[in-house]
Parts: sequence; C-alpha cells; structure tokens
Amino acid sequence: MRFSALLFAAAVLAGAVVRLGGELHDSVPFSRLVFLLPLIALLLGIVPPILARFEWPSVFYLLTDQRLIILRGLWRRRVIAVELYEVRDVHLLPLGEHLAHVRIQEQGRARPLILSCVEYPGQLIGLLERDD
Repeated sequence: MRFSALLFAAAVLAGAVVRLGGELHDSVPFSRLVFLLPLIALLLGIVPPILARFEWPSVFYLLTDQRLIILRGLWRRRVIAVELYEVRDVHLLPLGEHLAHVRIQEQGRARPLILSCVEYPGQLIGLLERDD
C-alpha cells in the first residue's frame, strides 16, 4: 500500500512539474506518459483491496493443538501450515474493540504471516502464546 502511495505521489509531482514548470521534453509520448502515471498509480491502489474483498470468503484459519493452518487464495488454493513450536512472536494490530490483524513471526520464515480481521484476537493470542 505504501508503494502505490509513493508511486501516486511521484506521478502527481511529475505532472505538476510538467504543467507548472513547462515541458521537460518536447516529445508527445513523454507528456502522455506523465498523464498515465497517476492512472497507473490509482489502479495499483484500488486493485489490491478489490482482490482482497473477493478473496475474503475463501480465507479460513484453523488452530489445532499442534499447528495453525491457513487456507487462502482467490483462484488457486494455498495451504499454509505453521507448527506452534515454531511461532517466535505474535503481534496484535488492533482495528477495533474485538477485531484485529494478527502478525505471526515463524522461526523458518523471513516475512511474518498476517491473519487479517480476526474476531476476538485476544483468544487466539492466548492460545498461541500458552506454554505447554
């Protein structure tokens, strides 16, 4: 999301420079490109949330006594299994009183897993952090 915001800001700045500061280059393709950049940035900002909305009904989280299983995917189903003993860190990103994103850092994974819009996340965190 930050990348698309930066891209949009760069496109707006380039458009302002061309409009207010005169043409940077006299070629017609360059001026068309400058006006296409905000459109591209807008699409990069709008398309991911729309895809996430369509994917949401097919996202499932399952917590067993040994692992956390995540099913997701819009066109192609992906199954992600995380062994509970490999969970290094659990972080809560609150969205409301009983709703949050839960970020899980696993030992063998560089990027954290993010469970989106978990209802009653305190219960999940309590189960993930318990010492057995």
